[in-house]
Amino acid sequence: MAELDYSIPKKRLPPGAEVHISDTTLRDGAQMPGIVMGEPHKLRIFDYLHQIGIEKVECFVFSEADRTITERMLERGYAYPRVTAWARANKDDIDTVARVGGIDEVGILMSVSDLHIFKKIGFPDRGEAEKSYLSAFSRALEKGLAVRCHLEDVTRSDFSGFVAPLVEKMLALAPDAIIRICDTVGIGLPDPNMELPRGIPHLVRALKALGVKHVETHMHDDFGNAVANSLAGFDYGADWTSAAFLGIGERAGNAKMEEILINLQYVEGLQNQYDLSCLTEFAGFMERELGIAVPGNKAVIGK
Repeated sequence: MAELDYSIPKKRLPPGAEVHISDTTLRDGAQMPGIVMGEPHKLRIFDYLHQIGIEKVECFVFSEADRTITERMLERGYAYPRVTAWARANKDDIDTVARVGGIDEVGILMSVSDLHIFKKIGFPDRGEAEKSYLSAFSRALEKGLAVRCHLEDVTRSDFSGFVAPLVEKMLALAPDAIIRICDTVGIGLPDPNMELPRGIPHLVRALKALGVKHVETHMHDDFGNAVANSLAGFDYGADWTSAAFLGIGERAGNAKMEEILINLQYVEGLQNQYDLSCLTEFAGFMERELGIAVPGNKAVIGK
């Protein structure tokens, strides 16, 4: 009898595909009800992310405490994670980010569904929303910042009528801008047969067709699909995904970083990109110091 092969077959991504992870534990995760992240917590989390090899983190910089923590992260001198900022689409936020020494990239929140444009933000029409977003985008470029555009609630948007024209105008200003797909209420699906705007594969392909070089996914877990959607993004051409350790965040949370990481271990060529040796210790820290319960049967890091 032939020798049995018990190894797990490796998955293959399309030729030339790249995979990078942007952490949101320290930004969206910190908004989780019932937890309080102080400076020691955030710096220790930053150290764990460095050990894993996460390429980027995003931070708030709008309070003195947040700016101090961000400066402490930068003082670590790590090549990775790169420290970036988050901002709303207005001049004051952009200028605040630009004043923080050592920050060279900002993610700008741009609400793109009609529900958000009219009901959340209160714009009188789509034209005013686009004008505001492009003004903030241009301001960031003037300040020498690389830009990540966060298309908030894009899975409920009019993609062809509003999103595509907006993205094309941003690319004309900054061809290398990262465009982030934000599945804000978690309704996105990894199914390639699901059309725009809910289908994550179709969203990635549509952005690539517009000429976007760098697509990032930011998936919420309200319907339990955040990890699957993040992985589907990579399958169809995204080169970044945003994730939080243990999936912490507002409402049902974000894509679980540890589950994305374990899946990437079984992608051809990615076995050594991330160091998973500290995941259990990291989970213990989060449980002990922040009171986040980790079930014994939790995938990847359960006991």
